[in-house]
Amino acid sequence: MSDIPPPAGNNTPENQPPKPHKPTPLNAAQLASLTKTESICRVALQPAYLARLITELDPGEVVGEDDITEESIVALQADCATVRNTSGEAVIATGAKHQMSQAEIDAEAALMVVIQEFQARARTKYHSKSPTTLKDFGIGETINANRETLEQWAQIIYNKTATDKLPKINAARRQALLDALAAYKTAQTAQGSGQSTATNLRVSRDTLLDDTVAGRMKIQFAAQAEWPHTAPANHAARMEFQLPATRPFVG
Repeated sequence: MSDIPPPAGNNTPENQPPKPHKPTPLNAAQLASLTKTESICRVALQPAYLARLITELDPGEVVGEDDITEESIVALQADCATVRNTSGEAVIATGAKHQMSQAEIDAEAALMVVIQEFQARARTKYHSKSPTTLKDFGIGETINANRETLEQWAQIIYNKTATDKLPKINAARRQALLDALAAYKTAQTAQGSGQSTATNLRVSRDTLLDDTVAGRMKIQFAAQAEWPHTAPANHAARMEFQLPATRPFVG
């Protein structure tokens, strides 16, 4: 919730909201993984290496998901580009979510201003003659402790003033309270949509990133079989495929 002053007489601290996290792109490990995969794909597409890496199929045999082809390596490169693009989209969506969070904070502040006006009018009427009635207007309560509580109190105060006439609280002021409540609810709906978009993009990105790692390792395992570490002449090839120089590649 926003950091706005509670009604007079209410000094409880629950109005302090957690600060939102800043949007973040791919982390260093993810970037390193993508760069490694892209590098190995470029090496694998070199004609001298590609001819030995691709799966030899019998006439009429259909390419399987475990087979290596030139097309599968190119597709892996495309997946790496998609991961980078999706990461950027996730950052943009997260930024939009934070902008909508600010809209929600502004809407809450506007709602609190109207509610505090109603509470001040209630004090004018009841402070001296019936102070216990003030609690019916949320006075003494942390009415914005959370979203549900604030929405509930706004509705309670609106309903109560239908029959309990407060000084200078007319139909127009009651409508202002109702409008502020509706705006607050709308801002929350938009913020939730932005958060869902950002989350879905990150999940999609991370899933595809895992797929690129699996695709890269499939090429490396094939390279391990073609250029084993036991033959010194294979050292250069193993370095290009980022395989250990003196031991088998095990993932």
